[in-house]
Amino acid sequence: MSGRAHPDVNPVTDGGDLPIKSSPHRHKVGVPPKQNMFHDFMYTFKETFFHDDPLRHFKDQPKSKKFMLGLQSVFPVFDWGRNYNLKKFRGDLIAGLTIASLCIPQDIGYAKLANLDPKYGLSMGLSWVILDLNKLPQV
Repeated sequence: MSGRAHPDVNPVTDGGDLPIKSSPHRHKVGVPPKQNMFHDFMYTFKETFFHDDPLRHFKDQPKSKKFMLGLQSVFPVFDWGRNYNLKKFRGDLIAGLTIASLCIPQDIGYAKLANLDPKYGLSMGLSWVILDLNKLPQV
């Protein structure tokens, strides 16, 4: 390939209709201060596993409130169950039936593809529901 520009492309517009604008200003970013390896590891560990500070709701709370918050974090139904009504149940029922109508044949098909009985495909296909029960409002 040669170093010449393509004859149909105008270098000022780079082939498009709008001209290229060059920025006269350049911003320099300073280098962050060097941290030691332990602080760098602890920061990375905290950002990876606890990026949203999961215990922030417990700070400066009385023991009874801490107990209730702990109970709600283990059993989320205590948090969203108060606002659950028949209209939400109807929507959840329709969504559940829709997903079941799609997943059941798919799970049976995957079991047949692996030369297994359909009961194994159904049990594996529905196991995610059992494992994800504490996230019901988000599902």
